[in-house]
Amino acid sequence: MKYAAAVLALTLATPALLPQALAKGPMPEDLLKGRIIISDRRLPTSWSSVPSYVAQLKNLNKTTLWYDKKTNKLKIEYAAFFSKPINDVQVDLVIYDITNGANARKAATEQFMNRGDRALFNSVTFDNEDFEMNKKYRLVIESRHAVLASGEFILRGEGPHYSGKVTFSEDETKVGH
Repeated sequence: MKYAAAVLALTLATPALLPQALAKGPMPEDLLKGRIIISDRRLPTSWSSVPSYVAQLKNLNKTTLWYDKKTNKLKIEYAAFFSKPINDVQVDLVIYDITNGANARKAATEQFMNRGDRALFNSVTFDNEDFEMNKKYRLVIESRHAVLASGEFILRGEGPHYSGKVTFSEDETKVGH
């Protein structure tokens, strides 16, 4: 009897647990396939209307991001959308420095997801010791070296402020030491 009650409870709860992916019509993954949305704000993960959700994500997408002046760090949120379900539980996030046409690989990290997913929501923290400011970067999600989605942004920050005033010691000012 307990088993039947559990099955009944699960059956009744299932409609509430069904993903929005079962809705008819195009999904966000269809409209954003191959793109990574990059933001310094939290990205929404649910929607009531696909077109308004896609518009909201596009509005949150940033092409220029700024390091925090105090910590010299920046946490970005990203959402990668794939054209088809990924038949794997692991993909790679690869970050390239593409400033002035370069394509230098700066970092790579494993990202885990569920087999069959078409979207990946995650975050990454940048530190200006590892990622220089005032450079252009490309985030790429790869699976077995195949590019699934990408997005680009410029990482900005303020450098040290100098007064322009130089103070020399008495020894340094002597001619011909």
